[in-house]
Amino acid sequence: MARYAPVQQAMTGSIPLEAVFDNKNALLVKQTARGCCQECMGCEAKSEYKISAMDFGYMRSGGWLNEGAMTQQDEMYALEESSFLMRCCWRDGRAMEVHVTQGAEEGGPEIVSYEKPCGCPLNCSIPLEDGSIDIPCCCMLPELTTLKDGDEISTSRYLCDVYCCVSKFSYEEDGDQVYILKPDTCCGGCLPACKCKRQISVPYYFYDPTTGERITDGQDDEENQPQIRKVWAGMKKECCTTADTFAVFFPQGADVKRKAGILGLTFLLDFTVFERQGQDAA
Repeated sequence: MARYAPVQQAMTGSIPLEAVFDNKNALLVKQTARGCCQECMGCEAKSEYKISAMDFGYMRSGGWLNEGAMTQQDEMYALEESSFLMRCCWRDGRAMEVHVTQGAEEGGPEIVSYEKPCGCPLNCSIPLEDGSIDIPCCCMLPELTTLKDGDEISTSRYLCDVYCCVSKFSYEEDGDQVYILKPDTCCGGCLPACKCKRQISVPYYFYDPTTGERITDGQDDEENQPQIRKVWAGMKKECCTTADTFAVFFPQGADVKRKAGILGLTFLLDFTVFERQGQDAA
């Protein structure tokens, strides 16, 4: 995959993962409205995110966040690196790198990086009561690799199986499947489940790839179970931009490398499922 020039940093060196991810149960990943002029001209802007710590207590029923979650201090900054031609012509299928640095703004020392090769942006959209899900329809399926100081930590990839109407992702370490990430399903796993209780969007839960059981960590309340969920970010941001905000709740026992990999899985989920929805709405 073609590499791009790394983000210019005012500081050098690499931050240990323990200094950032240790003792964190959850993250709030907030996409910014960077590059509005480029989007008006029909070119996809570089994806930019600001990341803060949060806790299970901030999540309310239906995917709403309590007041205060959006005002937590940003601890990490993430910026996509990709070519202008890729963003204009290949959009959500583009190859890219994402560099995560320390601090709320660009220029801090790097913490972790991610690489996504070129894929095919052909999708099929399935409408649901709680939103919609886009299904990649090609053999060039999306994947993303997590790197720390050039060493591979994990790989996240879109998972294609017989239940092709359900978007799902495989999280792997050293070639072994650790988690499957997918929404609730019905009809024997063939379709995404429609819930009677209205929600902000479809939450994606972690499943054990061996047993097929959802990882709940002993929590009966779905809002407190390990998951990646798109959340409401406020009237101004939701109505005036296509930027997304995600609450990421880590499974118990996840070490700092796995947490860094799950952050990359969140980026892949956004690029694959929600970025296309934002383009269609724009």
